[in-house]
Amino acid sequence: MAIYKIADIFVEMTPCHDRLKKNAEKYLYTGNDVPENVMKVEISDEILKMKNEEHSYLSAEDCEYIFFGACFAVRILKYNGFVLHSSAISYNGNAYLFSANSGTGKSTHTGFWQDVFGKENVTFINDDKPAIREINGVFYASGSPFSGKSDLSNNIIVPLKAVCFIHRSEQNEIKRLTPSEAMGLLFEQILRPSRSQSIDLLFEVLDSFFSKVPVYSLGVTYSPDSAKFAYEALNQ
Repeated sequence: MAIYKIADIFVEMTPCHDRLKKNAEKYLYTGNDVPENVMKVEISDEILKMKNEEHSYLSAEDCEYIFFGACFAVRILKYNGFVLHSSAISYNGNAYLFSANSGTGKSTHTGFWQDVFGKENVTFINDDKPAIREINGVFYASGSPFSGKSDLSNNIIVPLKAVCFIHRSEQNEIKRLTPSEAMGLLFEQILRPSRSQSIDLLFEVLDSFFSKVPVYSLGVTYSPDSAKFAYEALNQ
């Protein structure tokens, strides 16, 4: 198995198909100081075959990509982290995550940040499934190989400034959410584990997350002005 470093975690996995191999290349670890205990992301050939039969509209390559990603999302809970369906960008040393259902326009909005502030200044961390992880009391957003249809992902880890749940609006508007208000929205965009032990871990991570990271409801007009509005509102 190859060793990767994702969200500052040593990860052991062996992709067989080109899609995951290509996306994971930038996360390959080439050093020698690998700890004995690493995160193992693996799914047996039998289970992958069964998943492929259950989801016959997916290719074997897509099945590997999706279910290895699901395995990673569960395993990262033991490392004080979780995976959030969102578009994550880095600007001025901070990470900003924009989450919503598919087709809402997350990538359109983050693209406006590059238009307004410059592609040389705004970097995509991950455009679909960034990892969020608490390290030494600080939450970070990190790239991961699981970046959706596009491969807009970078092997970087950036302090997390805010998470926004975006929706279309006639005017740009923002509201900070309470943890109870944010929980329902967050649960719609997290791959929830099925085992009770993993669910308990998720709630432990989220308890700390809500105490340290502000979460907002962000209404945007889907114009470059929305990026400027969001940045200024999140940095008041």
